[in-house]
Amino acid sequence: MYLTSAIAFVDSSIGIIKRKTMVRLIEEDRSICSRFIKYLLMRNQRIDQNLIDHLLNSSEKRLARVLLLMAHFGKEGVSEMSVPRLSQETLAEMVGTTRSRVSFFMNRFRKLGFINYDVGHNLHVHSSLLNVILHDDASGDESRSGNKRLGSPARRGGTGDNERARRPPLS
Repeated sequence: MYLTSAIAFVDSSIGIIKRKTMVRLIEEDRSICSRFIKYLLMRNQRIDQNLIDHLLNSSEKRLARVLLLMAHFGKEGVSEMSVPRLSQETLAEMVGTTRSRVSFFMNRFRKLGFINYDVGHNLHVHSSLLNVILHDDASGDESRSGNKRLGSPARRGGTGDNERARRPPLS
């Protein structure tokens, strides 16, 4: 019984290694043992980063991070990478938000030139999307007003909404 699922972006071949076989390979071959430990450490680091990201960042910043990670941002100095287009439902699950929020942010990223779609099924992610993550103002959806109040949230139509409406988009 498996508790997770996977989605392949490209044609893939999948193999199953039985537990006993894997244990034997790890015990017998140092290079396999080393690579497996490296993989486990990287996986734990990625899980930790995702948890911290989910706790501390807005869904807008989390979406930007997911897109940059999928585009392999920072590898070999490439400023733009293509990513197979995913459904907004899938992106919402990856980010931990709703499809409508993903739609809102994807449209915003497109209008600001951070991403663009080609005629095919690819999404082009520009390195300038990193500005969303690095932008110190709370420009995300959960804390748009910029001031971190501990009191109750502003009432609908109140000064908080008016301030958000006047605030320019990310630069």
